[in-house]
Amino acid sequence: MKTRKNKKIRNKTAKIYAIPSVDKDIKAIIDINAIKNNFNYLKKKAKTDVMPVLKADEYGHGLVGVSQALRKMGVKYLGVATLGEAILLRESGDKGRILAWLYDVDGHELPAAFHMDIDIAIFDEKIIPKFISLIPKNKKIKVTMFVDTGINRAGIPYDKSFDAFIEVSKCDKIIIEGMMSHLVCSEIKNSPIVNEQLRKFRDLRKRLADINIVPPLVHIANTNGCLNYDVSDFTLSRAGGGIYGLSDGEIDKHLKLVMTVKTYIIQLKDVNKGEGIGYNWKYITPKKMRVAVLPIGYADIIPRSASGKLYVYINGTKRKVLGLISMDQIIVEAKKTDKINDNNVIIFGNGNNCPQTIFDVAKKGDAFPIEILCHTGYRINRNYINK
Repeated sequence: MKTRKNKKIRNKTAKIYAIPSVDKDIKAIIDINAIKNNFNYLKKKAKTDVMPVLKADEYGHGLVGVSQALRKMGVKYLGVATLGEAILLRESGDKGRILAWLYDVDGHELPAAFHMDIDIAIFDEKIIPKFISLIPKNKKIKVTMFVDTGINRAGIPYDKSFDAFIEVSKCDKIIIEGMMSHLVCSEIKNSPIVNEQLRKFRDLRKRLADINIVPPLVHIANTNGCLNYDVSDFTLSRAGGGIYGLSDGEIDKHLKLVMTVKTYIIQLKDVNKGEGIGYNWKYITPKKMRVAVLPIGYADIIPRSASGKLYVYINGTKRKVLGLISMDQIIVEAKKTDKINDNNVIIFGNGNNCPQTIFDVAKKGDAFPIEILCHTGYRINRNYINK
C-alpha cells in the first residue's frame, strides 16, 4: 500500500507543462549519426562495451530523445546520475538496462525504483542495512557497488569497500551486477593519480574474485579514460561527453560534435553613430549601423560572460554580438541582405555547417563546454536528425 501511495504522489507531482515545440524559436539540431560514430569509436578505443551516460538531460541533448535513438542502435546499457532520471526513462517506455547512482535512501524514489527493474548503485556503506530493509519481498535487485578510489566524492571509501561487498553478497535479495569507480583526471595521460586508482580498482577486483565475488559489469573509465588509458581488461566503460563529441583534454578529431544551435531574426533596425546598445551601453556604435535582434540569450544557452567576444553566423557570414548578452536576446551586426524571419542564424555548429563550435563559445565565455550544454534551456526545441 505504501509503495502504491508513493507512486501516486510521484506521478501527480511529475506532471509537466511545457511550451509546445512549434512555439519555440530556438532550434537545437541533434545529429544521431554523430552519436553513433562517437559510440562506436569509444567502444573501439576502450575495447569494452560502452554505457552512454545520459545525466543532466543528456548533457542538454534531451534525455528521452537520445535514449530512444541509442536503443535503436542496439545499446544495451544506459547510465544516469539520479534515480529520478532513471524513473523518467522507465516512464518514457524504456525497457532496457539502466543504472543510477545518486538518491536519498529515505526518499520515495528508491521504493519506486525497486519495482521498475532499475540497476541501483550503493555509494555509501552506511546505507546498506537501510537499503536492504526496503527491498520488497520476492524481489531481486541488481546492485552495482560504487567504490571511491580517490576522487573523494560519493562512493564507498576504498578501505571499506571489500567488507561492503561481503555484507551485500550475503543478502539473498540482491544480485551484485556491477563494480564501478570514477577517475580523477583522465584527460591527463599517464597520470600517477589515475594509475594508482586503476591499480587499486584492479586489486579490489582480484581480492573479490578470490572469494568468488565476480561482478559481470566492471567499469571505471569515463570518456577520457577510454581515450587515454588501457581499460580493456574491464567489461564496460561509461562515456558521457564523448557520446556528444566532447572530451576534457585535447580535441579528438574522431569524435563528432552532435549539437547545432540555430535561431532567427525577429527585428532589423538602424542605430545612429554614438549610441549605446543593450544594458549599460557597453557597446557604442562607431558609425551608423544596421543591427539584427535575435531571440536567444543567457537563459537559453549563451554564457553572459562571452559578452563583447562572441560572434554568430548569419547566412554563412560572421557577425559580432554587440553589447551585453541579455537573458532573452542578443543584438548582432546586420547586412542589407538580411531579412526578418531569416532562420539561417547559427550560434554554434559542428565545425562543418558553421566554423564556430561549442568549444569556441566556451573559450569566449571562459566556461566549460559541457557546462554550457547542460544549461540548455527549456525554450530550445530539439530536432533529431538521422541523415
